[in-house]
Amino acid sequence: MFKNPPPETHPARSAQEIRAARRNGQPPTLSLATRHEALVLRLAALHKDVSTLATRRGRQDLSETVRVLAEGLMAECAPFRASRDRLPVAAPDLGGLCVQLGQVLAQLEHYERCHTFWSVGENCWCWRLAGGTAPVRRLKPQPTTAPVGPRGQDLRDKLGKMIVARRNQAYELGFAAGRAARIGPPVPPDCVEPDAIAENNPRLLSLD
Repeated sequence: MFKNPPPETHPARSAQEIRAARRNGQPPTLSLATRHEALVLRLAALHKDVSTLATRRGRQDLSETVRVLAEGLMAECAPFRASRDRLPVAAPDLGGLCVQLGQVLAQLEHYERCHTFWSVGENCWCWRLAGGTAPVRRLKPQPTTAPVGPRGQDLRDKLGKMIVARRNQAYELGFAAGRAARIGPPVPPDCVEPDAIAENNPRLLSLD
């Protein structure tokens, strides 16, 4: 599919482009172009999954779920294909279906290439529709993020300071908790420490 603009763009349609438009048939409607884009995404996802399975089990027979899904998608692609078979038959194994889906994707790409053009004003590829033009949504570049103003920069600075302060506070609390656990609980005021040389000292009794 198209990803980059062509090296040269001409806003006015040349005689060659007019002849190509006549050869390619009637331009699509907006609903048909939207349907084409949705089918490209769905078919590309299925082709990717089938290709992954085909690399390991290319000769394995298709499951009923994959077969029904593939035949349904290929049937929906009939208006954009050279052969408008409304009841396509999926290949019997994964390897064959992978090739078959790739061929359908190539036909969808050919249809899109015949009915799209690069718009300098929109800065993206656009459909040449029956009643005007419309951007190819999945290829339309996203608008760039607006630069941060002085007020936004101040908010970011304040947020950064809050994060640093909370991090330092958490560190101090963790350090204090670890120190308290290492030292142990404080001795109660009314507790009398045993005499080191007394006969009833538990440490001396354990040495007997």
